[in-house]
Amino acid sequence: MDDKIRNLFLELKVTGQRSAISRENKREKDLQLVTHLKTFIENKIVSDFEDVGFCYWNISDNYALLRDGHSLCENHKNFYKHIINEDSCYLYWLVCDATQRFALEKDGYCSFWWNLYREAVEQNLNSKHHFAEFNVHRAALYCNSNVLASKDTFDYAKQNYEKFLAKTESTSENLFYNIIYLSLVSKISHIDIDKLHSLSHMLFEYLSYPESSDDFLIGEWKRFITPFDKKKQAVIGITSAINALIYGNDIKAATSLYLEACHMGLPQNRYIERRLNES
Repeated sequence: MDDKIRNLFLELKVTGQRSAISRENKREKDLQLVTHLKTFIENKIVSDFEDVGFCYWNISDNYALLRDGHSLCENHKNFYKHIINEDSCYLYWLVCDATQRFALEKDGYCSFWWNLYREAVEQNLNSKHHFAEFNVHRAALYCNSNVLASKDTFDYAKQNYEKFLAKTESTSENLFYNIIYLSLVSKISHIDIDKLHSLSHMLFEYLSYPESSDDFLIGEWKRFITPFDKKKQAVIGITSAINALIYGNDIKAATSLYLEACHMGLPQNRYIERRLNES
């Protein structure tokens, strides 16, 4: 990654601390980053294929955060032109984020996103980039109360995820992939709650593992193809399962799983605790 891009990105990209700053400040930083990244592309300040793709992805991401689906769609069309003549695996890059999907759907570009998703799936039937494929199917299955996908699109994404689970059955990440699948599907259809609970317990041992560090920025291709370490799989997988149980109003099971997991090393989660107390 070009140092100039990295330094600017770290200065302007608002991520985990978004709730801690004002809406006006967030909007200003989001727009500034879009302007700079567009300049990098238009003036050919960046030339490496993946660096340019990183710029396109983050322009789209910031438009998603700004709830500007129209501008996101226009940028995504340019992003598509940038990658279409490269390896088909890069099509995953376009559809790996649910926030971007929601912004497009909200502004009437539902078919645009789902057509890109279908193309990414059909062009990568034998993909070895399992983690990138996981990110894509997860983005497709995410549910948003403000934008409800049609039953046909949900069923299509569900079938694709199930094929992915079968394909990755022998991989070390399959347990994590299964928990995320059950957590996502639980918001739309009935699942085996006991299975979700028992699979989550199988991740407990990883809570004591050391957390590896990576130097990838949000939106980098390498970030999307590099699986989470065991610790991160455990934290994200168990947290997703607890939230799914809360969503399904199974507060007793959610509370039990949360307390057990915290005892085993799951970091305290104030959002989960607030939801449990509200229920």
